Amino acid sequence: MEDPELDIQVQELRGDDGSYKYSFSYERATLYEFKYERKPQPDPVDPCYRCYRRIWDKEQMINVGVLYHKACFRCRICGLPLTMQTFYRNDANGSQDREVYCRSHVGKNIQQIQNERVAIEGLEDNYGQTPTGRPRPALPAAPNFSPKPSPRASPRGSPSQSIQQTPGSKQNLHDTSMGSSIVSVTPRSMNGSTWLTQTPSNLEYTFMTGGSNFRHRPVLQSYEDFEKNGVFDSQWTLENRHHEEEERLQRFLSEEREKEMARLDGNIENEKERAAAELLHSIEQMGMQPNPRNLVSERERIEDHFRRLRDDRIRGVMDKVAAEEKARGAKMMDRQCQEMLLLIAEKDRQVDTNAIYDHSMRPAVVAPETRKSKLYKTPAIFEHIDKRAIELSGRDYNTFTDLVRDLTRDCQSELEKVRALFRWIISKDLSKHNTKDIVRPNSSYTLLKGVKSGRETYHQLFKRLCSYAGLHCEIIVGYSKGAGYKPGMNITGNTFRNSWTAVAIDGNWRLINVTWAARHVTGTKDDLPEMFNKYDEFYFLTDPEDYIYQHYPDDATWQLLEIPLPFSEFMNIPVVKSPFFNYGLRFYSNYGATLTTDTGMVEVRIIAPKILGFGSLLEPFDKANNTSNLDGRTLLRYVKNEVIFTVNVPRPGQYYFSIYTGDYWNSDCLESACSFMINCSQRMGATAPSYPPVPFFGPTPIMDKLGVVAENQLDPLIVSDSDYLDIVFKMGKDVKVTHTFQYYDSEEGAINDIDRYVFLKSRNELGATYMIRCPKEGFYIFSLYAAQTEGSPDSQSLDCAYRYLIICQEPNPAVMVFPKTYHRWQRCTLHEPVSGDLMTNKRYTFRLDIPQASEVFVVIGDIWHHLKRKLGFTWEGNIHTGNVAQVLKVFARFVHTKESSIFAHMLDYELVEDAETEI
Repeated sequence: MEDPELDIQVQELRGDDGSYKYSFSYERATLYEFKYERKPQPDPVDPCYRCYRRIWDKEQMINVGVLYHKACFRCRICGLPLTMQTFYRNDANGSQDREVYCRSHVGKNIQQIQNERVAIEGLEDNYGQTPTGRPRPALPAAPNFSPKPSPRASPRGSPSQSIQQTPGSKQNLHDTSMGSSIVSVTPRSMNGSTWLTQTPSNLEYTFMTGGSNFRHRPVLQSYEDFEKNGVFDSQWTLENRHHEEEERLQRFLSEEREKEMARLDGNIENEKERAAAELLHSIEQMGMQPNPRNLVSERERIEDHFRRLRDDRIRGVMDKVAAEEKARGAKMMDRQCQEMLLLIAEKDRQVDTNAIYDHSMRPAVVAPETRKSKLYKTPAIFEHIDKRAIELSGRDYNTFTDLVRDLTRDCQSELEKVRALFRWIISKDLSKHNTKDIVRPNSSYTLLKGVKSGRETYHQLFKRLCSYAGLHCEIIVGYSKGAGYKPGMNITGNTFRNSWTAVAIDGNWRLINVTWAARHVTGTKDDLPEMFNKYDEFYFLTDPEDYIYQHYPDDATWQLLEIPLPFSEFMNIPVVKSPFFNYGLRFYSNYGATLTTDTGMVEVRIIAPKILGFGSLLEPFDKANNTSNLDGRTLLRYVKNEVIFTVNVPRPGQYYFSIYTGDYWNSDCLESACSFMINCSQRMGATAPSYPPVPFFGPTPIMDKLGVVAENQLDPLIVSDSDYLDIVFKMGKDVKVTHTFQYYDSEEGAINDIDRYVFLKSRNELGATYMIRCPKEGFYIFSLYAAQTEGSPDSQSLDCAYRYLIICQEPNPAVMVFPKTYHRWQRCTLHEPVSGDLMTNKRYTFRLDIPQASEVFVVIGDIWHHLKRKLGFTWEGNIHTGNVAQVLKVFARFVHTKESSIFAHMLDYELVEDAETEI
């Protein structure tokens, strides 16, 4: 079946207002459609043909018949940066279009399309056949199919969906439906092969690394590509030339330093001579004075003056020379990195003369469409790369070429290359090596002598290594909320200036900070101080939304945010450190750096993925103020997945409030997570008392481990206005529990045990119910301890499972205490009497449930009263208390136990003449 006639539609027309319109429809592969409108009368003075703005700097201008900014000299379809050697025009069909295009998107003439049609007809593989073996229908002419969108405008995920196939099927490269992968493929060469010879596996990389920053697969990417095409050999030659250039620069800078020192010494000597002449001139006058000054002391004074003057001037000269050396070294390093990328780009063109991408083309700086994936957040996938990088950090290298060659030996992608370089740098600890070590011949630290001496930063080292690996890396300069910064501080001038890097991975720019990632942590080992390295995973491929909390670039483009954050907003957000993100924390709502209150109380809520260790620090803005009254001014409690900090400052003023976190709920080693400033302008009402000195209130991981659930009181902060309170827990029968109940005296700062005001009313297979009474106004602390039953390895000790803070506002002094319980009071229920104090010369009905008991007795003095067994395991009896104030005890004997003959102590009551009691 013959193909229909090929048809290319090219239209040129003018609008009613005189504007010029141009339309060009691509055939076959790309199916792009490009339309634009131009002003009828652009700016008369050197306007850019792309953006219509004036070109102020002639060095940033490109003249190709019309003028372009260098930044605007890009393909009009895909935005690929172009040069004078790589741009094309749509003049194949007689068009007068003055726009520029890349090789992939330039228009084709009819002869080119017919040649490609012949290539299609000559294919004899399965891609050109239907599943039944018959030829596929020929591609219809251009007017018969609708244009398809560019990959830059395609929705996220659409490229990956377009290449999905059913198992065992072949990709239909001739299909022009919306679901076909051919929609996003360029018509020209890709890595030395046309779109006709690309396999779906090769196309997949192009799609998955595309999006808004679409870029073709690099010609040379893996270690095997570099090794096979002689990239490392060429790099070694170029590095030797760079090394000679660096030595020449150092010799020149040394000579300049010596000239400056000689000039300084000459000026000092001239001034000393003038001072000596003045001293000799004043000798006669000094001799005529009644008490002439000592000439020796005067000479020593002058010598000391010029010595101090020389030291001050030397410091100024050295600072100036050092700044100039850094600036010249940085400029030379940038040029050398560009030369290294140009070298690799030349290898790209040697391998594929039709390559539309090479390593010299820097990707556009835009917000990455895909944020850091779970893959990036899982260091385990880089385990083999990290292991090799750490191993190589102890080896000796003479050249960066050999170092990068070994680091990237197992790397198949740009992501793995970046990880290897990052991990190698942060594994270095230059504090352990002196200058003699790093200048030792055949030492890997020779490569780091610039970093050790201060002439080069870790970021410059990382950029240099990236250029050897064929990666684009840029050093970003801006402000950082680093060490010493407090919330509310102003950032001006050179204060808190910092730098970091951005590296392009598969066309997307990602943020990396190798300096902040390599942290030196101080710890102890065998009671001796020790310094060890700990790297911070947060600073590897950091999400721009998280990075902006700490770093603000001078160029807002490098925020890599779709909507850049103004500097005023950067100053107004809280100080957030990397542990905040490493532990998966996030704020419940948007908090500013300053929390304002007129009541003295503020609340900060943080959402946590699990129960972590938390701590806080409240300190005054003015260090001269007394900090002793700030103890107990912060309350921490866990409510479900929320961590709530309640701060109650004692008086008006400004305070710093910092939050710390750690891996474990009872960890003593916590890391700084975030900090705020609290501004209490005035105090409305009386100052609230301080909170109990308890680390936190709420559940611990023991709750989840044992399956214990708080049933009726979910918030560990309970405000009680009644005489009694019930707290119910759900738990299995294989959990044993105990409790403590304490009263906090805020005036004396003491905690007193008041166990008789809490009682385990019921304990069965479904849970436990506690009765609580509060006889005084103030704070009460109820703690539940739990463990597995006997036979479990964790059954020896009971750990804290839940802790409540009860605030009693309207107490009843006449409340009764509860009886005292003992260890065997498990799975038992007390019905009556509930009061722990019983009157003498009274009769009371005792009714309680004690499972598995064979006998139950009430013991008063030497008299044992036997309780009768009722339905089930309920024991009941009416007992007279007698006329003596003493302790009434309840005992029980159990069957089916090893100690069945021993009576277990269950309860204690107090027999009193007056039932009123005090704490």
